[in-house]
Amino acid sequence: MSRRLHISIGQHSDKGVKAANQDFHGAMIPDEPTLTLKGIAIGLADGISSSSVSRVASESAVKAFLTDYYCTSD
Repeated sequence: MSRRLHISIGQHSDKGVKAANQDFHGAMIPDEPTLTLKGIAIGLADGISSSSVSRVASESAVKAFLTDYYCTSD
């Protein structure tokens, strides 16, 4: 009997009382053999509202984490 894990990912973020949503989120489901070795990674960065470039910062943080995590040695 084959047992497989099935993953469904949904993402949502709300701007709250601010004019713009500066949060960023992302997920990576790599191909094998990386999937078995390192699994699935999910990142969420809460953009700070005191800066006009918070969206850029939160996006950079999530993308850097996801990229760097899978670039490290096993």
